Amino acid sequence: MIRPLIWKEWHEQRWKLAFGTVMLASFTWSLLAARLTTDREVVVVVWILGALILSLYSAMGVFAPERTAKTAAFLSSKPVSSRKVFFCKWFFGWLNFAVPLLVCCLGLAVSLLVQPQGRYFDIGFIARGTLGAICVGTVFYSMTCCLAPRKSGEALTGFVGLMILLAMFIHVFLMETIVPIRLYPIEEPGILEEVASFINPIFWMHFIKPIPGCSSRLSILFVEQTILLLFCMWLGKRKWQRSS
Repeated sequence: MIRPLIWKEWHEQRWKLAFGTVMLASFTWSLLAARLTTDREVVVVVWILGALILSLYSAMGVFAPERTAKTAAFLSSKPVSSRKVFFCKWFFGWLNFAVPLLVCCLGLAVSLLVQPQGRYFDIGFIARGTLGAICVGTVFYSMTCCLAPRKSGEALTGFVGLMILLAMFIHVFLMETIVPIRLYPIEEPGILEEVASFINPIFWMHFIKPIPGCSSRLSILFVEQTILLLFCMWLGKRKWQRSS
């Protein structure tokens, strides 16, 4: 039964994947061609849109439609474990923002190789930023679709995602003003400051600009974000099992 489940999810999510890829790629090349700002700033904007907007849009259409259409019980009646159903749905929803980001990354890399003159970024910058954006989107996407109320529809799931996004930006503001730590601080922060900051997925963007001696900071970030992701996945799986 796993193959029909994969086909079902692919059939339902493929148009979102295609739509997100076309829109993000079109937006990227339009901004680059318009020359409204520097290439680096355009790429950062693309990462933000892909990691936050596309992931929020994808999270709204993963589990909520099954509850709205009351098909969760139908899926649970099939000879496949609810755990596999949950992870299959989560994975195809994850592709909806990860693939567009990767496609834009490859397109930017090709354009850089073909015409390196006048570009304000390099291959390393593109690779690090895309990895950071995918990590931000993965955690934010998982938080949105897994922390939403058990029987929430698309609208409520989107509202929960917006509240999480607002909390993330408020947290960044507090870290910038109250606690002496920033995305790229001048002085090395203390361990407590790092722990307080790295609970926020936004700080995955440390990957954009490598900082000498920051390997320990990235380790703390990785551990905290992995724990947060696993907790969200565990909670989401439990909610899915209860609703199905």
